[in-house]
Amino acid sequence: MGDPEDRPDARRNAPPPLYPEGAVFLAPLSDYTDLPFRRACRRHGCRYAFTQLIEVGSVVYRNPRLSTLLRRGDDEPWLGAQIVGADLDRISQTVEALNDRPFDVLDLNLGCPVPKVTRRGAGAAMRKTPDLAAACIEVMVRRSRVPVTAKIRILDDADPAPTVAFARRLEDAGVRALTVHGRTWERGYAGAPAAEVIRAVAETLRVPVIANGGVVDAASAAWLRKASGCSRLMVARGAIGNPWVFEQIPGAGDGETGVPAPAAETPARDEVCDELEHHVAGMVELYGEGIGLRIARKVVAAYLRGRGFARDLRGQVNTLSTWQEFAGLLARLRG
Repeated sequence: MGDPEDRPDARRNAPPPLYPEGAVFLAPLSDYTDLPFRRACRRHGCRYAFTQLIEVGSVVYRNPRLSTLLRRGDDEPWLGAQIVGADLDRISQTVEALNDRPFDVLDLNLGCPVPKVTRRGAGAAMRKTPDLAAACIEVMVRRSRVPVTAKIRILDDADPAPTVAFARRLEDAGVRALTVHGRTWERGYAGAPAAEVIRAVAETLRVPVIANGGVVDAASAAWLRKASGCSRLMVARGAIGNPWVFEQIPGAGDGETGVPAPAAETPARDEVCDELEHHVAGMVELYGEGIGLRIARKVVAAYLRGRGFARDLRGQVNTLSTWQEFAGLLARLRG
């Protein structure tokens, strides 16, 4: 691959890095990373976070839920928004609409493997249309008042060249940073990330590369940093029901939260219950009791999973519909 300094457009011509070395991000997670979820992660040291994935059509057609999903808390020091779509006009309109929102970056998703996204030629399917992917970035750069970034999956587990070529197209189109998930579209979330492919991208691009895939604790974070050569990491599914993961990764905190790092990898039962109560209370405040508790069921289940709580208590989660029911469950969980 060669050292990037050997290229005529070497790193000396790159813009200032968008993110500091060692930055750790909360990924945009559909149906999860709303304001209460991000605040839970923030309480445990997460500075950089993204909204849930935003489908461009929901912005263009003014989905009534959008305002709630895009809400930024006064206590959030940094927030990015990620959009997904393959229609240039809709992307342009979406960026124009989001310019009125207090986001720090706009990110284009080029890695989502969900069929309802890829069937429309968006997300991970855009690896098949690199010219369109680059055009989408160019439109975003022209329209956006904030820096534009992108998130991709690797294209081949064994050969870095296709992923590197795709990444360079996006860099040339104007992305200021690139997140690389180290699994292919076909692999979904199975197996270990191909960190050597991420490394090849990082060694080629001038902009910061963020390594993503399989980060669930301190050990997996350390492995991905070493194997990929990237100090910047993105935590995705490893944060669901586990905001403590940000305490466990050195460098995740920003010095403002007072969170020690690294922390114990297994929080005590009372600590889990306290955090769960905070999280669900935030959801009820944001959505209202009925909708909030219904949405919270999967969140509660995630906090309880694998932590030794009784099976019969876990079984009550799927029927939660009032705060009183949740408070009763919480009391039983505390024992």
